Amino acid sequence: MMSALRRIQDSRMPRVGEVVKILQDERIIAQGYVVNIDRQTISVAGRGIVDLDTNEVRRGLHDGSVRIERGA
Repeated sequence: MMSALRRIQDSRMPRVGEVVKILQDERIIAQGYVVNIDRQTISVAGRGIVDLDTNEVRRGLHDGSVRIERGA
């Protein structure tokens, strides 16, 4: 039961205000606070602001190539 809940938690899109580390193929592509999310863009502020394509992140979460660590 716990592993199923963890998979659901790990596969959901980030929310504004969360601290996240987003990895694609095990490489960090964004790390910091989620400052904006809309239909087209997820903006993460860390050492700078990184804008990610929402559809690309969603597809990556679905196929396993993108992973989101929360509280990073």
